[in-house]
Amino acid sequence: MKNLPNGNSLNGFLVIDKPKGPSSHQLDFWIKQMFPGTKVGHIGTLDPMATGVLVMALGRAVKLIDVAHEFPKEYVGNMLLHGEVSDEELSAAFLKFQGPVYQLPPLRSAVARNVRIREIYSSEIIERNGKSVLFRVKCESGTYIRTYCTDIGSYLGAGAQLIDLRRTRTGDFTEDQLVTMQDVEIASEFYRNGNGSMIAAMVIPIEFLFRKTPKVVVKESAISNISRGADLYPGGIRAITGNPARGERILAVSESNDIIGTGKLLVSPSEISDLKVVDFDRILIDQIPLKEVRDERKDSMVWKGSGREEVPVQRTKGRTGKGYHGPAKRGDTGNRGEPFRRGPGPERNSPPLRKRKDRRRV
Repeated sequence: MKNLPNGNSLNGFLVIDKPKGPSSHQLDFWIKQMFPGTKVGHIGTLDPMATGVLVMALGRAVKLIDVAHEFPKEYVGNMLLHGEVSDEELSAAFLKFQGPVYQLPPLRSAVARNVRIREIYSSEIIERNGKSVLFRVKCESGTYIRTYCTDIGSYLGAGAQLIDLRRTRTGDFTEDQLVTMQDVEIASEFYRNGNGSMIAAMVIPIEFLFRKTPKVVVKESAISNISRGADLYPGGIRAITGNPARGERILAVSESNDIIGTGKLLVSPSEISDLKVVDFDRILIDQIPLKEVRDERKDSMVWKGSGREEVPVQRTKGRTGKGYHGPAKRGDTGNRGEPFRRGPGPERNSPPLRKRKDRRRV
């Protein structure tokens, strides 16, 4: 394959212009069929009748779906009022439903039907034509716009329902980056024939998700341990960019700016000591195993790992080292080849065992 992101595999995001009809999970399945062996997942489920921005995570980006879910989403919808409502009452209702709101997920939803709180960051009425209201809303991920419209109708006392919905933004992913399923299908044909340039132009790299995220630059010598589950300590840090606060998510990158993983910053940059600095929650590189490499010299070996020097280690002979000949027996001399002798200090050797005297004899 040529011109594929991160070597020969698809790792990144596709911003699909979801059509009406298929579910978000059906689009997952179709893309998996187009690119066999590639992990696929979507960020934020859209109803079958909804359209617009549906971000697909590919390859290693699937591990970042939960991170991408944290960003707000923006929608344009069409709400149908069931009764007569004045413009003033409608504007007041939209203003009322800003900030935190309580929601009960609809019957047909992928989550448990428990009341939960979601944040409405902003909302506006774009246009009204009788009982049809075109609106825009920016909200927290996990907000049900269908429920949002129903609740506004209940508040007005006239009733209302959502009749059309289009997502226009997921975090920094916008309609400007949209590709159609037909575009992806054509690119997949070239991909299977060895030309990955078309799909590479569509895939947005993982780094795009972390454009505004503070970064910690990791020394090459620490990457091997991190890939095998270790967290990051001061000795493995080359630099910290941005102005991260304690408890904030941070992106770990190598000195060549390759993504290693994400984690939580446990201390502020001004308080770094000998304690752990980053607690990783996602590792985005393959495990780098240590390799045992035999040296040409007899009875020695070399441990070779990422960032380590090759240090020969002398093998011991026997169980405890050179010169060990087993336990001493009665009548033996010491290991030094000298007779046993009593005396204080380190030169004293233990005497041979003597048979215990039987005191019962008279």
